[in-house]
Amino acid sequence: MPEDSAALLDQNNIQEILNSDSSLDILLTRLKQSITTGEEFAKYIKKKAQIEDEHFTQLKKFAMQTKANFKTHQGKLKNDSFSNKLEAIISLDEKLHDVGNPYVKALTVMYDELSSLIATVSRSRKLIKDEAKKKEKDLGDACLAADKAKQKYYHLCDDLEKLKTSDPNKKSFSLKNKSVEQQEDDLSKKVDSADQDYKMKSTASKKLRDEVLVIHRPNNSKKLKNLILEMDIAMNVQLQKYATWEENLIMNSGVTISPIQSNKPSIKALANAIDNEKDLYDYLVRSERSVAPNKTLIPVEYVLHPSLAKNQRISKPFLNTSAPKNNHTNVAAAFNSKSHIIMLALGLGDSGTEAKSPSFYSSLDPASQSNTPELKGPKVLKTQISQPTFGVSIEDVIQYAGQDNVPYVVKKCFETIERYGLDLEGIYRTSGNKAAVQQLKDSIDQNFTNYLLIGSNIDGTNVHDADIVCVASLVKLYFASLPEPLLTNEYHQSFIETVKSLDETFIAKKLHHLVFNLPDGAYFTLRALIFHLNRVAEHQSSNRMTAKSLAIIWGPVILNDNSMNPQDLSYKSKVVEELMLIANEIFDPDE
Repeated sequence: MPEDSAALLDQNNIQEILNSDSSLDILLTRLKQSITTGEEFAKYIKKKAQIEDEHFTQLKKFAMQTKANFKTHQGKLKNDSFSNKLEAIISLDEKLHDVGNPYVKALTVMYDELSSLIATVSRSRKLIKDEAKKKEKDLGDACLAADKAKQKYYHLCDDLEKLKTSDPNKKSFSLKNKSVEQQEDDLSKKVDSADQDYKMKSTASKKLRDEVLVIHRPNNSKKLKNLILEMDIAMNVQLQKYATWEENLIMNSGVTISPIQSNKPSIKALANAIDNEKDLYDYLVRSERSVAPNKTLIPVEYVLHPSLAKNQRISKPFLNTSAPKNNHTNVAAAFNSKSHIIMLALGLGDSGTEAKSPSFYSSLDPASQSNTPELKGPKVLKTQISQPTFGVSIEDVIQYAGQDNVPYVVKKCFETIERYGLDLEGIYRTSGNKAAVQQLKDSIDQNFTNYLLIGSNIDGTNVHDADIVCVASLVKLYFASLPEPLLTNEYHQSFIETVKSLDETFIAKKLHHLVFNLPDGAYFTLRALIFHLNRVAEHQSSNRMTAKSLAIIWGPVILNDNSMNPQDLSYKSKVVEELMLIANEIFDPDE
């Protein structure tokens, strides 16, 4: 503990608190808070140890099982650089288990130490509490007895004074027919006895009070203060140990995946070392010995039957030297053309020029050809395939531009609005600048990663309403431009028919069933939308957008069938409103 911090506890105002009548309750409450905090910390450490133990154990087990499958199905799997590097990368999971095992053991030890500390401090707290409460109870009883003795003494003194000041000529009768003098003498004796008892009990209460103030309370306050500091310091030490082990785990995992030593390849280097063209070449070379003509594909030569051949004139054929020559040339040309096609298929030919007279490809080794480019690793495609976001099915978009089965553009729009625009009046009711919305849409369609532009121009210290409205209009445009409504053509009418019922229980159950049957993309995107609308509605006092107002806007958007019938629009709005109402029952809670 720093010296300046330790000196704070010696200040006069702190000492007054520690010596006050409330000091015991204050310190006991503070110690209980430390114990409860320690219990929560211990629970976290225990659960973390269990999770990490399960994680590393299953990781190693699955890695070993995968490697065993590689050996079992060796004939069915590739046997090349990819397989070798993949096995090496999977082996890293076994090494990560060795890294995580000491971490798990350390957390288990920390949990045991915390549990032991909490049990010891709890027992000490109870002993101090019982002892202090007993002393205070004794003092309280003594003070109460002294107060009763005081009341009795004062009461008898008042009776004696009343008897002395009464008229002597009046006759006074008592139950025992005693005279005034006798009564006065009896009262005096009682007053003397009460006075002695009052003095004795008052002295005893003061003595107990002094013992509590001078001995017991300072001792108990000191013990409780020391227990609090002991508990807090011990938890701090355990937290530092946890932080150290956490850093070691991360650093050792990093060194395992990406070693510092230059002679050990990193996981990235292993992946980059794969040479797909060389792998294919090696495979073809190994397959060369198994190449054999397929007899079923050899054409049948025409041969004249011998009985008919006898009737043919037997003559000496003319010598024709050109025919064989042409024949060989045609065969060579056909072979070379076929080789050229194979080269083009492998990416080894010149695609920018037409096929010229092909040269004979004498070897399957690409390195033997002078015009063969260097084959190192996977080739990057020179053409970029356009992958638009708007006007494309959600199920397709989430394959390349989505997270958790929700399109990036939807998640980014909701995040931006919830961060900057929940209090904007008329959010979703007001339309944004068409040119700005169209420009943002076109940019995202050209490259889906441009969804990061959404809200990037918003300054948190000076938010412009137009920027928020533009984002709101963009997300509405996305849902409106879907080739199929969010709630799908298949279930569109079922949603409408469901909300026509007057039975709220039936509506809730039926909507739950319909939502559950939606495709994954539609389901999770609808979930994100409904929770988002509920968050907007929570700020209706400032944005003036109630659940009903939002439902009126969004109903025709997610149930878009181009119908402008007022009754249909009413039912579409009711679908959204009912989904917002039962969101927590039909969806997993939003985190």
